[in-house]
Amino acid sequence: MSSRIRALILALAIVGLGFSAASSWVHYRSLTDAAYVSPCDINAKFNCTELYKSRYGSVAGVPVAFGGVIWFGLVGLIAAFARPGESRSAAAAYIFALSVVGLAVVLYLGYVSSMVLQTWCVLCMGTYVSVAGIFFLSSFTSAESMSRLPARLFNDLAAIVSRPVTLVVTALFVVGTGTLIAFFPREEDMAARAEQAAAAATPLSADTQKVFADAWAKQPRTDLGINPDGARIVIVKFNDYECPACAQAEMTYKPVLQKFEAAHPGSVKYVMKDWPWNSACNFGIASTIPGHEAACDAAVAARVARERGKYDEMAGWLFSNQQTSPENVRAAAARILGPLDFDKEYAAKLPDIRRDIADGGVLGIESTPTYFVNGVKLPSGLMPIPYFELLLNLELDRP
Repeated sequence: MSSRIRALILALAIVGLGFSAASSWVHYRSLTDAAYVSPCDINAKFNCTELYKSRYGSVAGVPVAFGGVIWFGLVGLIAAFARPGESRSAAAAYIFALSVVGLAVVLYLGYVSSMVLQTWCVLCMGTYVSVAGIFFLSSFTSAESMSRLPARLFNDLAAIVSRPVTLVVTALFVVGTGTLIAFFPREEDMAARAEQAAAAATPLSADTQKVFADAWAKQPRTDLGINPDGARIVIVKFNDYECPACAQAEMTYKPVLQKFEAAHPGSVKYVMKDWPWNSACNFGIASTIPGHEAACDAAVAARVARERGKYDEMAGWLFSNQQTSPENVRAAAARILGPLDFDKEYAAKLPDIRRDIADGGVLGIESTPTYFVNGVKLPSGLMPIPYFELLLNLELDRP
């Protein structure tokens, strides 16, 4: 492998590694920060987060982007420690073998992006180009016969171990990538942590419970006109799917409500009312709040999803992809819910959304989320889990 080819392959490996690392970072932020908006989420057609959150974005909970980090790192190490000028280079043969696998993977991912999801990721496209470039360069390089590579593999690994520099660099690479994979947050882990936080909340003392119970009993109650359908507790949430605090509240209270429902089946009715901070559908505000440009479309998508029995999946996407564009919401709705005429659904759902807004105006809604529990308006902000559990038990025992 000539010095020039080696340098070009190494450069492409570094570029590809940068794109893969950036993809991994965006995937991480989108999982851990509900308010995060990726700079590569340009529109419905070019949206990195859309791909990362799809079922093609991870394998067993590990981002596909990590595969790129490992692949480019391995190619870069081989190129960096290759000996240029060899007439039949084993390094070139290893890189070509890797590039065949890499090219097959990126062709598959490109097909998924263009034909299945119909969405492109700018960062992913950078890795595709890098892989194709490495394949092209390595295919025109004089290399050791591919059939002889298996027999050489153990000797070449022994050579790496015998050279301290290559051994240390390779060990650091293996340990580093292994650590990232082991500790990368999975979506199911995030939900489990919320449940653990609820379970680990510090119990309230008897005196504190009595003080809270006395104060709770004195709170004014408003008849919201909602049929409880046999439930002892009616919880109403005024919500904006583009609101980070609404997403955080959903993640915090959901495990508590699930545990309460398991202990007292049918005792709670949970009602979601829309209060989008977007003047296109909310006549109660003067102008759209920045970052809520898709709030009206999100409310429509959630209502259609509820009718089609896919609310949890649609709401999960909306809460995880906040401050996005209306086009992205519509594209996600079409993918999750199936064929739909969104403009027609928007016109059909708008009166009900505005009815919620009218209710909120009468109730003096000034922020989201705003919760009512059996007509008692909760204070703004997230109520600590022990107090939330206590008020549910108080309402369950109330005559």
